[in-house]
Amino acid sequence: MSKADNLLSISVLAPSRPRITLDLFRAVRERGCEIEDCRLAATGSMVGASLLASGSWAALGKLETALPGIAQKFEMQVQFARCTERPAAPEYRPYAVEVFAPQQADLIVHLLEFFAGQDVDVPEVMVQKYASQHTGAGMCSVHMVVHVPVNQHPQALRESFMDLCDDLNADGLLDPIKT
Repeated sequence: MSKADNLLSISVLAPSRPRITLDLFRAVRERGCEIEDCRLAATGSMVGASLLASGSWAALGKLETALPGIAQKFEMQVQFARCTERPAAPEYRPYAVEVFAPQQADLIVHLLEFFAGQDVDVPEVMVQKYASQHTGAGMCSVHMVVHVPVNQHPQALRESFMDLCDDLNADGLLDPIKT
């Protein structure tokens, strides 16, 4: 069995505090596993993390058994499940999307509906609302990773996206991810 077949997806929600990242990574390492991927972000007074751990079948079993105790020790909520690697998707090209707009209740829904209507997958979304440092206006910043079908004409998608941004009174970018 390959390392790719021995994966554990872990979701964590915990009160924000110093060293939480160190505690999580150390707990995984102490059970003989490695972190393959991690997304961690403070949201309000909480920290949310998505981790992908790898290891031998036995090491992942140790980690699964230990996670409820780790959660209690560090006052975390934890969910976990065995998983496999994300399948390759050569029929898609990765693009980065950035949108900056005045705060609007339906901004994200409009963006997601647009991409769904274009048969574009949206595997990553990051949204942040803030007050403009210069004017105090309520603003919203949206960052996405989207997967565009290779048979879709990029310029046509970009033009439709820019039309949507104009309709939403937003500034937007849709650029290929080069790495």
